[in-house]
Amino acid sequence: LATGGGGGDIGKKINHGGGDGGDDDGDDDDYFDDFDDDGEGDEDGLFRRRMFLEELFDRKFVDAVLNEWHKTMMDLPAGFRQAYEMGLVSSAQMVKFLAINARPTTSRFISRTLPQAMSRAFIGRMLADPAFLYRLLLEEVATIGSSVWWELKNRKDRIKQEWDLALMNVLTVAACNALVVWSLAPCRSYGNTFRFDLQNTLQKLPNNIFEKSYPLREFDLQKRIHSLFYKAAELCIVGLAAGAVQGSFLNFLASKKKEKLSVSIPSVSTNALGYGAFLGLYANLRYQLLCGFDQAMANYFDVIGVALFFSTALRVLNVQLGERSRLAWLGVEVDPLVQSDDLLKAYNRPSEDGTRSSSKWFISKNAIVSGLGLLGIKQGNVESVADGETGTLKPRRKRIVRKKVTARTT
Repeated sequence: LATGGGGGDIGKKINHGGGDGGDDDGDDDDYFDDFDDDGEGDEDGLFRRRMFLEELFDRKFVDAVLNEWHKTMMDLPAGFRQAYEMGLVSSAQMVKFLAINARPTTSRFISRTLPQAMSRAFIGRMLADPAFLYRLLLEEVATIGSSVWWELKNRKDRIKQEWDLALMNVLTVAACNALVVWSLAPCRSYGNTFRFDLQNTLQKLPNNIFEKSYPLREFDLQKRIHSLFYKAAELCIVGLAAGAVQGSFLNFLASKKKEKLSVSIPSVSTNALGYGAFLGLYANLRYQLLCGFDQAMANYFDVIGVALFFSTALRVLNVQLGERSRLAWLGVEVDPLVQSDDLLKAYNRPSEDGTRSSSKWFISKNAIVSGLGLLGIKQGNVESVADGETGTLKPRRKRIVRKKVTARTT
């Protein structure tokens, strides 16, 4: 990075300095012309594989990057300066950090707006993945768009009366998605020490099971498995809290509605448990695999646009799958009467003849009456009611049994 420009100067000096003879100059020119043509690296196209380059943590390379940006060690923040002095910052990380903070960019504005702890966490995620902000914004746009489309599709004309319920659903889904993406994104952190040993142990776990190791953060198989369960518990607690808050607001808003709601609302406990299980188990596993896919694409393709294209397509599909699965986990159902205008008209239309029996019944009246007789209900009453008779019941005549007696002779 820092010595790339010097290589061209050295090449020019060699090219122009070999020059006592014309043949030598011609040979040098031909050699460098061929080298320039072959060095373009475009013969493999957009899908060419990326060459693996190891990160350089040597102090002289990092100092060369600082000199190119006209910065010194004193221009670095306290935490990043400490990592620089300990030799934990590579030249590539220094370039990413200076690209964020040395110019007026959106990333620098966000990092300076956030509180100190969140700002350090944000910069750490940007150092580990320069496309983190893009991925976060993409997830939020896709999640909000999918949720709003579902609300408009299923609530239809009732969206005007139930806009507050729809808004609460959209805000909760967007907040939960942002927390999942933030929690599982790879991060570079240095110099954080806590009072309790448990906090220091948890800090040394990776954010996802596919995160790369770096100095002072060596992630073995045991730590990656622990990270999977720790993130599941963390997201489960987040889901329980978000579901409880959302359920309370939804039930409070629904109690003020006079008409029947077009979408069912779960109870507070059901909503909290559903969100907790959904985020801790299902969303955690999906986004763990998604982080591994992003890392594999970035390491495989040399053109960053190709990697971002595949990552974008998969994330949009993942959001669509997650939105449909969330409704199933929460048990949210749509009122079938809202799905069809014909059903609504049939439901609201008064009956023309109340005494006329419907021709759609396939169970005969006598079968119903005889079945009710087994339950101890008098059949005569049922028949008279079914036939519309309101008169008094006729008394049942007693059956007289006569026996023939024969006379016996003695």
